[in-house]
Parts: sequence; structure tokens; C-alpha cells
Amino acid sequence: MDFTTLIPNICEGFPFEKGDSVLLNFWGDNNDLEILDLLSENLSRKGIIPITHHCSKLFFDKVILNLIDNNQEFPNEYFEYLSSFKSVIDIFMYTPSLPRGISNENIPKFKKYLSGLFESLTENKKYYIQLMVPTETNALNAGLEYDAYNIYICNALSVDFPKLKRDCREKVKELQDKNSVEIVTGKKYSLKLNISNRKWFVDDGCGDFPPGEISIAPIENDSNGELLVTIVNLRGKIYKDVLMTFQNGKLIRCSIEELNEFFNSLPDNYKILCELGIGLNPKVEELTGLTLVDEKSLGTYHIGLGMNHLSGGENDCPFHMDFVFYCDSISFY
Repeated sequence: MDFTTLIPNICEGFPFEKGDSVLLNFWGDNNDLEILDLLSENLSRKGIIPITHHCSKLFFDKVILNLIDNNQEFPNEYFEYLSSFKSVIDIFMYTPSLPRGISNENIPKFKKYLSGLFESLTENKKYYIQLMVPTETNALNAGLEYDAYNIYICNALSVDFPKLKRDCREKVKELQDKNSVEIVTGKKYSLKLNISNRKWFVDDGCGDFPPGEISIAPIENDSNGELLVTIVNLRGKIYKDVLMTFQNGKLIRCSIEELNEFFNSLPDNYKILCELGIGLNPKVEELTGLTLVDEKSLGTYHIGLGMNHLSGGENDCPFHMDFVFYCDSISFY
């Protein structure tokens, strides 16, 4: 399946309206620009105004480093211009990293630029959307063979977006007045969450692509019990059937020692159970360990640890990690 043939369908999934101006921030090289052009063309057919910003590897390896060598920073007007857009699509042919050959002395200066760029693209937006394109580079970073990765991403993006949006709205309507959740996994493990007075958020094309989930931030100190997680991907290594134990909202133990050591090394607020999500995308038909897509699979659920202050919670920290699972039963009260 070819990603470019799916671009018209992808554009049907975006939440923009006729007359909206949208910044397309493109992380790709010159030979990738067909993707940017096709997205712009298909958005413009709907009366949406696409404005493009190109972040090529050459731009970072040469231009940014040349300016750093000349002790020249980007002016505030540049970041203010990017910040002025209320809707942004971040399109990733590759994920940003340090330029080749950068000196240790220049790393802090480069990180300062990158931090300013990310802040201007993400803060105070009506819509901030991330679109991960199936490339060799992204497949390598995901720890998957390219052919399998491409099929997995493209299948998920071929979803019937109008139906997905209806399904998400109907699920939120069904659950919006519920205050607590009990999840049973492994036929005997029970985890109870308090979701009182928290709002459900919908990702049906207005967040990460591929889309297809609704989620809520549980009360941070009121999740208790055990959860058997189907698949965990930590630094490219896959673990299956991981038992996680929570007490007063915090992860206190994992059944696999390597994971236990990792989480024990983290600050307490990184271990807060911060999210419950429900996958609703029927085109995600298997779990591969690529959490970004696994968590959208119809019939799956996921929890998150760490940050949730941007999604209706109170835990403000720089860490967020999701865990996808199937359950024997889930009850909302």
C-alpha cells in the first residue's frame, strides 16, 4: 500500500473547516516534498489554506550550525510567526535529532533553537496534529521491518473517518456521566480507577495520526489494583503479559525485573497512572509493540503513566508512556 494514495483520505480526517489557515511543518528532505505538496493540494481542495514550513536535515546540518558558529540566533519574530498559527500539522519523514558533526560546545545552543521551535509549534493551539509517515527511518526507529511498518501504518490510515468520528462521539456520550472504572485482566486481576469530574478527550483526527481513541485522566491518587498488560515496548525491547501493581494512583511494582528497575529509577510523578484510553480504529488489526498505533486498535484499552495536565489532569511532568492491553471485562459506574 502506498502512503501517497491515502493522502485524500487522511485529509478527510483532519478537523479543519473552510477558510482555516493551517501550518504544515514538514520534517523531510527535498526529495520528500511530494508528500508536502499532496497534503497542501488536498487541503486546498476543501478551502483550507495551507502554509508550509520546511525542516530538512540539510537545514539543520548546515544552516542552523552555520548560524550557531556565527553566534547568530533566530529573531523572536520568527518564533512569533510560527506561534501565530492556531492549527499545526507536524509531518514526520524522520524524527528530529542532533545534526551530524555538531560539537559538544554547540549542543546547548542547538537544543535552545529546537526547544523554541517546538514551543512555537505546539503551545496554545486549537489543533496540534502529528502525522508519522511510513519511511525507512521511522520504521528503523520503531524497531520494525519497513514493509511490515508501512502496511501497519497505512492500514490504520485507511479507516473510514466519518464513521470513526461518529463512533468516538457515541462512545463519549455513553461514558460521559460515569465516575469510576473497574478493569479485569488475566481473569483474576482487578484495577479500579476514579474518573469523577474528568472530561473524555477524543482523538478521531485531531491529535496523533493514525487516530482512533478516546481517553480520560483518572484522579491521580485514586487508582488501585493490578493490571495484566498485553505488550510493553521499552527502548525497542518487547515484553509480554506484564503484571503492573498500583497503589494510591502510583505504579509500585512490575512482574518483570528489567521493567521494575526502569520504573524504580524514575521520579514519583513519572509513575502516576495518568490516562485511560479506549481504542476504536477497526483498521488496526494486530499489536506490534508500536504503541502509537497499537493503542488505537478497536477492542484494546491502554493506560498511561506520567503527564496528563494537557488532557484534563493535574500531573505536570515531561514523561508520558502508554501500555496497551486486552481485558476480560471493563465496567463503568
